[in-house]
Amino acid sequence: MITRADNERLTRVTGDAPMGRLMRDNYWIPFARSEALKPGAAPQRVRLLGQDFVAFRAKDGRIGFLDEQCPHRRASLALARVEDCSLRCLYHGWRMDETGAVVEVPSEGARSAEFAARVKVNRYRAREGGGLVWAFLGQQREAPALPPLPFMRVPAESRWLSRMVVKCNWLQGFEGALDSFHLNWLHQGWGDKKERVPREPPTYQIEQTAYGLRTAAIRKVDASTLHFRVAEFIAPFYAFSASRQPTIPTDCSVFICVPIDDENHMLFFGFWDEAGPLTDISKVFPSHLDPDNLVAETQTRENNWGQDRAAMEAGHFSGFTKSVLHEDVGVQMSMGPIVDRSQEHVCSTDLAIMRMRHYLLGQLKRLDTNQPIDGALSGYATEGNLPFSCMAPLGADWRREGFRKVEPA
Repeated sequence: MITRADNERLTRVTGDAPMGRLMRDNYWIPFARSEALKPGAAPQRVRLLGQDFVAFRAKDGRIGFLDEQCPHRRASLALARVEDCSLRCLYHGWRMDETGAVVEVPSEGARSAEFAARVKVNRYRAREGGGLVWAFLGQQREAPALPPLPFMRVPAESRWLSRMVVKCNWLQGFEGALDSFHLNWLHQGWGDKKERVPREPPTYQIEQTAYGLRTAAIRKVDASTLHFRVAEFIAPFYAFSASRQPTIPTDCSVFICVPIDDENHMLFFGFWDEAGPLTDISKVFPSHLDPDNLVAETQTRENNWGQDRAAMEAGHFSGFTKSVLHEDVGVQMSMGPIVDRSQEHVCSTDLAIMRMRHYLLGQLKRLDTNQPIDGALSGYATEGNLPFSCMAPLGADWRREGFRKVEPA
């Protein structure tokens, strides 16, 4: 259990909230799949940490990321025309390029350039990597390199990424990625029953790392065998899990929970394979689902977040039949926009979640006292490991089984 005050510090991201400042001033934040930002297409409205932006891609591939409102009379630039690598506001024809410079003010005629030079437009750095488009919102420092994460260095055929908007606070989504015990309850309607790890609760062993936490869920399979499922938490909003291991030994999953505002977040979820092309995922994510809106926003309290009770009567455990993420999202939204964690009754299988909360509170203390924050994730670059799931003989130590260091970029 944590206090209401600490719950506020962990969940609030808008305005001058500490968690928002931590993310905004130190970390690259993904906001779209690369394939979704098409050359010359209409600008996309983007909301991060309670701020509104537009993103666009020129026909030559360059990306612009600006405040949504035109600096003239504050019309939305989501309505703008994309011209070369600039946006022309429809209202009065002002034109802003991808660097944030105002390059044309038609009403000023011959003095257009002189007038435009005095106008400030907030432009933010944007980059592509790993099949995603990223923004750095900090305006007071140099942006670090893009995060050195393993799914970013594999070829396109070795990864699959999806995006969805979830109507609840970012931490509710993120905690699900560190909750190993829910897999064999909530998700038992999916996958091959023969490959499922035991339903019995795991014991947890957790180590703090230079970048977050390493969490080991340990289950006894039979009298002579253990199952280890080891995940990586990389602050502030990344989690790597063992995905379809050990059946596919090099298959991994990534969760990235990006705050839109206090009561909504974007979840980027995907698979990557360290050894070669990604194995078919259609069993868990049918091809008709939209990877840019995987869990459509039609899930609401009024329709029980999309639960199908008839499917439950027919034998499906949860009644969320579209994908495993529909199950996760439905449960997380059912908690309300921001769950009051001071009302929880946590238990032994919540240890990883509790340790993650305390780690993030420690990062906020570092922010409060002006200590350095590793926004470049250099700790992961030097000490990071891949997630893994494996069987081992009784008495084995998970620290010596299955580990694979992340290869340098």
